[in-house]
Amino acid sequence: MRRRFAAVLIGLSGLLGGCASTVEGTGSIAADAARPGGSGAPGPGGSASPSASAPAGPGRTALQCKGKVISPTGSPYCFTAPEGFQDVSSSVTVDASIGREKYRSAVAVGDRDLVIVTVYELPVDTDPIAAETLEGELKNVLAQLAQRGFTFESTTAERGRVDGARSFKYHASQEKESLESDVYFLFRGKNEIQVNCQWKDEKADIEKGCQAVLRSLQFKSVK
Repeated sequence: MRRRFAAVLIGLSGLLGGCASTVEGTGSIAADAARPGGSGAPGPGGSASPSASAPAGPGRTALQCKGKVISPTGSPYCFTAPEGFQDVSSSVTVDASIGREKYRSAVAVGDRDLVIVTVYELPVDTDPIAAETLEGELKNVLAQLAQRGFTFESTTAERGRVDGARSFKYHASQEKESLESDVYFLFRGKNEIQVNCQWKDEKADIEKGCQAVLRSLQFKSVK
């Protein structure tokens, strides 16, 4: 019988126009990928730099990922599955849809040790919006998550770049499920891409796999 992976995901469907929503996943196997945070971001993908606060550039128009490519049909993104990770995109479940979530994929090394990539459609083009404004919106999301049992190391984002797009990273834990997560919020055009790196037992593998996903992640600009 195929294993199921349930997940907690965060959406910013109401960015600059309403409230963001959260959904708590349940199931025989839970996977809470809902909190930001942590240590240094990946080399070229998410390393912090002064330019991370600048408005985003035009972005790419085509995807050119190589290797074992993960890219849902019709999606604006792709990434290479890290070595040793299984594609569990069809097995990740949530209790309800979240805002304007459009695409979701996931790779895993354990029932609760996953990297989940999710795309949310936003009502506005985020490229010209100041990083401070985006981070202010994210703090509203963190406040909601804190009410649902997530503890954050800091509500100040670690800023960086992933595929040239602005990235905001946080780290959180959920004591109830003994879960840890690094969550990256990436903005380009009218898309917000979330990379949720969650672990329960395989911290080293998830941290390594998370950085590999971020280094290989590509996503097109949608205006």
